[in-house]
Amino acid sequence: MSATRPFFTIAARNTGPLLLTCEHATNRLPFRAGLSAAERETMKTHWGWDIGAWDLTRDVARRMKAGAIGARWARLLVDPNRRVDDATLVRRRAGGVELSFNRGLTPAEIERRVLRYHTPYHVEVDRLILRRVVRGVRPLLLAMHTFTPDYHGQQRKFDVGVLYEHHRGLAHRMGRALRDRGLTVHYNQPYSGMAGMMYSVDRHGKHHGLPCLELEVNQKLFARKADLPRLGRAVVAAIEAVLPRLDPC
Repeated sequence: MSATRPFFTIAARNTGPLLLTCEHATNRLPFRAGLSAAERETMKTHWGWDIGAWDLTRDVARRMKAGAIGARWARLLVDPNRRVDDATLVRRRAGGVELSFNRGLTPAEIERRVLRYHTPYHVEVDRLILRRVVRGVRPLLLAMHTFTPDYHGQQRKFDVGVLYEHHRGLAHRMGRALRDRGLTVHYNQPYSGMAGMMYSVDRHGKHHGLPCLELEVNQKLFARKADLPRLGRAVVAAIEAVLPRLDPC
């Protein structure tokens, strides 16, 4: 995979019934930005990426022999999980810190970022879906995200959020399987799929008529690397609980 592509893939030729996406996989930038100390610290936090999300995606993909795609660059460059008319597509500030690499961007410069980073990511998601659909496979699309346990002083104590819009039955089957593995589960929290907060997977699910969900995992569960296998096994069990009973959009 060329380093110039704004995504990386796992098992890109896979045609199985599951496709994992990870829109906030890294906190890297594709250029030397000369960041301030405050900016560098901000990039390490939940503002810059979904901590642990790509590690979990890779673990689940390996266990299930599934295909996956992750965005190569930080969400603060241009967010692949936002519509292009969303005010947070390119943030000027994050966590109270002004972002020098987003200062004074013109509409033309934002357009170039969208065409260079945002659009190719979604084209590749479509390509991975089409590989399956033309072969008679209608996969489950599952976006993998994580959330900070402390957001502006608000404590988020649950382990996993299952986000959905149209697939309540699938979401609740997945949630029950996660609870069976000892995790606390909420639905459409800390963000709601019914409020447009799972843009990427929802976009592709609706376009192709496929079932689509998003997992939001509490970043506290990634405090110890030794806990990742347990979490990966729990997510695999949850996916296996819904795969035989997929319902189309």
